[in-house]
Amino acid sequence: MIITRPIHQETNDLLIGYEFAELIVTDLEGAVCTKLSPRTKWTHDLLEKLDLFQYSPDGWNAYLGDTSNWIGSSEI
Repeated sequence: MIITRPIHQETNDLLIGYEFAELIVTDLEGAVCTKLSPRTKWTHDLLEKLDLFQYSPDGWNAYLGDTSNWIGSSEI
């Protein structure tokens, strides 16, 4: 799973402020495939362990909170 993780100090961490938000997985056309709530809070490691292809086998985009907060994709 590819989730946006900052690799440089000047890069924003897209997870900050959304650690307790619902994870929304859409297919590549934007249809919602599933919504997952965190048991504690999301971390980059927890998000990267998820197999989102089980919800959208042909590719997916991941968002936290709503579909304006994109955090990752199978297409990167």
